Formats: sequence, structure tokens, C-alpha cells
Amino acid sequence: MEESEQELLALLASDLHGNFLRVVEHYQHRLYTFALRLTRSFQDAEDIVQEALVGAYVSLENYTPERIRALKLQAWLYRVVFNVYSHSRRNTQLHLVPLATLEEHPELNPADREEEQPELLCTTWEQQRELEDLVARLPERYRVAITCYYFEQLSYREIAELLAQPMGTVKSTISRGLRLLRASIDTQEQEREEQSWSQRTPRHKNP
Repeated sequence: MEESEQELLALLASDLHGNFLRVVEHYQHRLYTFALRLTRSFQDAEDIVQEALVGAYVSLENYTPERIRALKLQAWLYRVVFNVYSHSRRNTQLHLVPLATLEEHPELNPADREEEQPELLCTTWEQQRELEDLVARLPERYRVAITCYYFEQLSYREIAELLAQPMGTVKSTISRGLRLLRASIDTQEQEREEQSWSQRTPRHKNP
């Protein structure tokens, strides 16, 4: 039976060295998927996750048990992965954020996921892989925000912390990215319809 996040935090607080492998086993697949969506490279994603997990362990060694218990573990691990990814792209426009930011700023209240649910995209585009391919073609600021929100199910607050941006900026970026994505979907569907029509239309041979 899988441990809950709170159970994992309690285990880490009591014995970090003895229980960190449980965290790796619990989160490594979703962290790798997240890194893969960011990098679009299997090798880069693997390297980033390995470095992130090492960095997470080193950071936790310097945390008190009370601070460990107060963490939002999954969001914190996503941020560690994102920091490593950002560091590997030195020319990126995105800023790194300290690992301690999330738990030290309670004034950023969670936002309800009131609109733009992932189902809106899934019902428009049947194949998940094709949807991910279209997201991968978006400019990085939109690609990262949409990846975090739709695929990783992070809240607006968590994404704001991740990107060191105001929550309003995050919401605006996701909304604009969604419009770009829908435009790409419409273009793809139109191209498919035109191709299908051309295949059905008989070709007349010249006499």
C-alpha cells in the first residue's frame, strides 16, 4: 500500500537516510514525466531527475524535522526538478526560485481550478500523445505553464511559486497558451479534413 504524502513526510522527518528511497520510488515516475515534458529528451529528463533527487536529499539534510513535516512534498519536488531544468538552460527567461519559498510564504493562497479544465482539451483532441506534441511546440513560457497545470495538475499557487510569478500572470499565461493550443488543434483538424477530401475526390485524367 502506497504511503500518503503526510506519511512520507513523517518518515523523512524521523529517518531521512532510511526512508528517502521511499520518496524516490513514490515520485520518480511522475518527476521523470514532468522533466521529459520540459526537455523533450529522454536522456536529459533522466539526468535532471537524478540531479534533482540528489539535490532534494542534500536540502532535506539541512531541514529540521518540523520543517520537513510542513513541506508540500510533491510541489516541492517539482520545484527542485524545475530548478535543475532552468539551471541547465542558462539563457532561459524563467527565474530560479529558492527551495524554501513555498513553505515560507503562506500569503499565496491556493486558487480554485474554476475554469479551463483539462477535459476541455481532451474532448477536443482525442489522442493524448498528439495533444502533448502540440503542447511541446508552444513557446516555452506557455509550454511550461500548461504542462504544470494540465499534465502535472499543479495549482495556480504552486505554479506561481515555481515560476516566481504573480498568480495573475500565471492565469493569463495559461489562458493565452490555451488559445494558441486550440488554434494549433484547429489547424491540424483543417489540414486533416483537406487531406481526407483530396483523397476522396477522384482525379480526372487528361484525354
